[in-house]
Amino acid sequence: MQLQQDIRDVVATLLLAVLVLAAVARSDGALCDKSDKAALLSVKSALGNPPALSGWNSTVACCSWKGISCNATTGRVTELTVFALNISAPVPAAIANLTKLQTINFAYNQLYGSIPAFLGPHALPDLTFLRLDGNRLSGSIPPTATVFNLLLVGNQLTGTIPDTFADAVFGDVELSDNQLTGDASMLFGAKKQLNALFLSRNQFKFDLGRVELPEAIDILEIDHNMVYGSIPAAAAARKWLAFNVSYNQLCGPIPQGKYTHRFGPKHFAGNKCLCGRPLPPCT
Repeated sequence: MQLQQDIRDVVATLLLAVLVLAAVARSDGALCDKSDKAALLSVKSALGNPPALSGWNSTVACCSWKGISCNATTGRVTELTVFALNISAPVPAAIANLTKLQTINFAYNQLYGSIPAFLGPHALPDLTFLRLDGNRLSGSIPPTATVFNLLLVGNQLTGTIPDTFADAVFGDVELSDNQLTGDASMLFGAKKQLNALFLSRNQFKFDLGRVELPEAIDILEIDHNMVYGSIPAAAAARKWLAFNVSYNQLCGPIPQGKYTHRFGPKHFAGNKCLCGRPLPPCT
């Protein structure tokens, strides 16, 4: 009887060990999709095989690589992050083969060239977060870049906002510190989901008084452009976390509300003829 109990204890221990090893293997990315792994190795090569990505190698499951996350069931790569590694290269074409990506973050490198058309839901249908800020990307924004969270701050982008953006669903659009021109009013709309819009330090020119503020918007930074007209009256009712319309060509009274009162003169300065708190009274 004791021998049988000992055998059962040994078997139970072995089974537990197998389960633990299986769980570890699973969490380490043992399910890493082979085609995605090949695509990631191509990405690494296109980036010049930087030392910081030395852990990206064929002997290790790709879901355990730095900056990579995968779907636990399918092993498909869902997140690609190459953040602040000072990499100088164009955006790798092999990213287009990672068709289950949800998040791409290449911020604060030295990426150059244009933004590829495949960086959007047409080629990458699950993509909802695209972060390319702090690089040296140039040219125009592709019309396919209709990603819910689009972060392109601090590049050398030129041209106008694509017409396709008028009907796109955005939550966060960050285009500050580029050389963009033209009309950005299509990003506004009362029924849109947009909650954060950063357009600062470009050359946008449109009538702010004619736009409808999205109901969910709580961040609006459009300073240092050529925006004209007035601040919409609806601004008084929004729960602003950030608000800056300085150094434009705006005129008229500043809407007075609980949250607009949080911002001092520097957030309204440098306009044509804005007036009212926190600026001098309207006459």
